[in-house]
This record gives sequence, C-alpha cells and structure tokens, in this order.
Amino acid sequence: MTTEKKYNQIKMFLIGLLVLNVLLGIYIAFFKKDAYRLETLKVWWDENMNLAVQLYNADAYKQQQKSTLEQILGSMGKTDTTTTQPTAQAPTTADTTVTPIQGDATKFAAIEKDWYIKGNKNARITLIEYSDLVCPFCKRHYEAQTLEKLVAKYPNDVNMEFRNMPLPQLHPSAPIWAQGAVCAGKLGGESKYYAYIDKAFKIEEFTEANVTDIAVGLGLNKSKFATCLTSAETLATVAAQVQEGQGFGVNGTPGNLVVDNQKGTFTLIAGAYPIETFEAEIAKILGK
Repeated sequence: MTTEKKYNQIKMFLIGLLVLNVLLGIYIAFFKKDAYRLETLKVWWDENMNLAVQLYNADAYKQQQKSTLEQILGSMGKTDTTTTQPTAQAPTTADTTVTPIQGDATKFAAIEKDWYIKGNKNARITLIEYSDLVCPFCKRHYEAQTLEKLVAKYPNDVNMEFRNMPLPQLHPSAPIWAQGAVCAGKLGGESKYYAYIDKAFKIEEFTEANVTDIAVGLGLNKSKFATCLTSAETLATVAAQVQEGQGFGVNGTPGNLVVDNQKGTFTLIAGAYPIETFEAEIAKILGK
C-alpha cells in the first residue's frame, strides 16, 4: 500500500506539473513578450515586485494599456461604438475624429520651423505624426505610407512632420531609437533623419548596436553619433517632443495631428487610420 500511495503521489505531482506548464504556455502565447519578461522579473526579488506595482499603478501606464487595447479591438472591428475617441485600424471612413481644437498658432509655427518638413513648407495643412519606432502599429502606419501619399496627392496644400514619442512603458528600447533619429537629423539634416526612420521601421532587432549600425550605414560619423546619442541635449529634445504630443492629447502611438496653419486649429486622429480618414479632414479644411 505504501508503494502504491507513493506512486499515486508522484502521479498527481506530474499531472500538476503538466497542467502548470500548459497554463504557462497559454500565458506566453497570448501575452506580449514584454509583459512576460516583466512578470518573470517580478518574482525574482522584492525590488522588482515594488517596481512592477509602481508601474501598474501609474496613470500613464494605465492610459497606454487602454490605448493599446483600443487599437487591438479597433483592428478586430470590436470597439465600443459609444466611444468618443477613434481607435487604431478602424475600418470606417466616417467622421470618427474629434472636433477641430483651437491650438497655439505660434507653437505650430515653431514646430514647423525647427523640425524637418516633407513637402511644401508653406502648405496650409501640416500632418504631424507622433510615433514610436518600436511600436507595431506605428510600423504598420509607416508601411502604408499614409502621410507620404497625402503629401504627394496634395503637393500645394499638405506637408508633414515625423516627431518622436517613445513609449518605454510598452517598449523599453524605444527611447534610444528616438534618440538615434534626433542625432541622425542633427548630424545629417532632413534627408538623414527620414532615411534613419525608414531603416528603423524595417529592422527586426531593436538593439543599441543596431541604432549605431544604421547611422554608420547612412554615412554618419560613428564617434560623433555615439556622443550625440546620450547627450543631455538629445535626451531633452526627445522628452520635449513627448511632452508636446501629450499636450495635444496624444496618449498612444501613432498619434496624428491635422493642423490648419491658417486658423491655428488641429484635429487629432489617434491611430493608424486609413488614408480616407485623413482625406476627409483635409477636405473639410480646404472646403472641398
């Protein structure tokens, strides 16, 4: 009886272990890699648990999680139709964006003067994208070339700018990639800035080494780029763009502003919407 009892105990233990492995596999399959890494770190020591609690309780983190869930649901066509904010990848081309908001015309002028504009510098409309180079929705938005197509379609009336809004809460490596974009612009101007962004959105591994490899591949000085990458000025530039985007109501990426430079107003299109959504806003401004 003793042997049989031990056998049954071992059997139950093995079954329990199997169930635990199955549950762990399901967890890994359905949750993001970053979330799994965080959960793993949490159980290693108390300090990480405390950090995780701080992260989960942070309002900014909660908002980013909400935005991400809305984007995923939007892509599945399962968003709540009563929501007042658009979600990413929405299939509709109806008037789903927010009402034009009075902005600071002086601030818009400063943004357009100090950064890199694609298209007619004197266009009435500026499309400003706040984006995270590591964000998969931003990558999808870039691959669609939505803003670039609009600039090409309305060469006299529309221009665009890409500004950095890394979200380290979701993508820990995002800040260094944003810093790389800023440095590419500082060392090589507009052409290198947008060339860097193009390369960044096509890469698969988001390591610091790859940031430098892209810069060197674009012909930028490696030593100067390395110095620029972590300089106080570069960090301040990225932080200012993040704060700027948040000030316009951008809580997730990609966040797009359709700015009427003549009136100093803007419409926020919060997500990777199809080109028709942007065209509807452009038509309202141009009266077409």
